[in-house]
Amino acid sequence: MDLISSRLRFRPMEEQDRRFMQRFLSDGELTRWLPVDYPCPIEQVHLHVDRRLEHWDQYGFGTFVLEELGGRESVGYCGLEHVVESPFIDLRYGLIQTVQGRGLAFEAAMRLVLYGFQGLQLPRIYGAAMPENRASVAVLTKVGMRPDKRFDCYGSNLFTASVDRSTFEQTILAGVEQGT
Repeated sequence: MDLISSRLRFRPMEEQDRRFMQRFLSDGELTRWLPVDYPCPIEQVHLHVDRRLEHWDQYGFGTFVLEELGGRESVGYCGLEHVVESPFIDLRYGLIQTVQGRGLAFEAAMRLVLYGFQGLQLPRIYGAAMPENRASVAVLTKVGMRPDKRFDCYGSNLFTASVDRSTFEQTILAGVEQGT
């Protein structure tokens, strides 16, 4: 099941994406904003991809690899996943450096939040970012997320937020439909 936005194709992560994820997760500049100990050695990358694939198998949704429309190269990832041993569904995303700063992270996050609420019928979606990563905090805020201290799965040093379906539909979607 692929999803599409105005500039991106979303395809479920597959075995073939190990090489892309190795390049992404071993890049210190890209991973410095992740809330875990990165860059990753190859064994950690394989474990990371294995978990993404298992999530798809178990729940029927998960992390997508992003490609720009008209291209075939992976430019990032975006997904919704259950946080292990918690009730939370987490929005996750990351882009390679050459496509950052063009609004693609917001576009990807918006498409996935919409998919989560309308396609998966999720009641609430959570997100986390390092507070110093102002761009990521801005993406979470633009998709309607507000600070939420209940989402404490990754440690207390993060900006944690959430949005529920009705708030998203009444404020964010209504604003998009009205062009505001």
